[in-house]
Amino acid sequence: MAPGKLTISIDLELAWGVWDHLTPQDLSLAALAERPICAALIDLFDRHRVPATWAVVAALLDEKSASTRQGPSACWFAPDIIERLRKNRAGHEIGSHSGRHIYFDTASADDARTDLEFARSVHATHGLGFRSFVFLRGAPGHLDVVASVGLKVFNAADVGWVESARRLGPRAGRIANLVDKLLPIAPRSARAEGCGELIHIPKSMLLMGRNGPRRLISPAVTRAKLRAGLRRAGETGGIFHLWFHPSNFYFRRDEQLATLDWFLGHAAEEAARGRIEIRTMGSYARDPSGAMPDRAT
Repeated sequence: MAPGKLTISIDLELAWGVWDHLTPQDLSLAALAERPICAALIDLFDRHRVPATWAVVAALLDEKSASTRQGPSACWFAPDIIERLRKNRAGHEIGSHSGRHIYFDTASADDARTDLEFARSVHATHGLGFRSFVFLRGAPGHLDVVASVGLKVFNAADVGWVESARRLGPRAGRIANLVDKLLPIAPRSARAEGCGELIHIPKSMLLMGRNGPRRLISPAVTRAKLRAGLRRAGETGGIFHLWFHPSNFYFRRDEQLATLDWFLGHAAEEAARGRIEIRTMGSYARDPSGAMPDRAT
């Protein structure tokens, strides 16, 4: 059996992630909190030499796009964060999280193509990778367009019972997600899935933010879930795919960083013992070890 794998993906978007329901607090946090959090995250990954896939909204590197948005430009334009990320020592992959954060499940094929061609151009101009794609809000669309611009790997759907609950409606999905994070339920492992020309790496667990009712989530339970998810991947030969945004660290930042620090140390130790492999999303395009056969798209 192939060894288990850990894949971590991070959606880097700042205010672009909430452009359609923007609040003054969103602007304040994006301008003031995001940069120190990104610096702390990069330092943690460097310390443990654990690589991740950072999926970047390309408009963060396009000053013209930022100039049309409300609030400080620092909420929308962040070449300084990308430059710091490029200097990492962990071996991160930089992927795409769209051009200007459009929603592919509702966008037309032409709009999807325009957005992705803009993203590809920005990535090429700045010498960034363009192999992996993270769909916005887990909602896939226009896979043929995604493949046509040269992208190879994507993530969209979550695995596990919470995803089933979401089919009952948004409210059911939110409640199920919170309940899941409050209890030490082991996250399910994912498998690399062939989707025509693309490979899908489903998500196993969100490292959830700690604001509102989510402040009730115990760090001890989160650590238990992280450990169990990694162990299950090792036992099944699957992928434990952890994901989050830097904004998930806006509240109780030090507590959240301590949890991630602990997990990265644990994962690095497991990898050193040969119990798991740590892989970026893009690595599955080169070696889709254990990939399942093509499924309908």
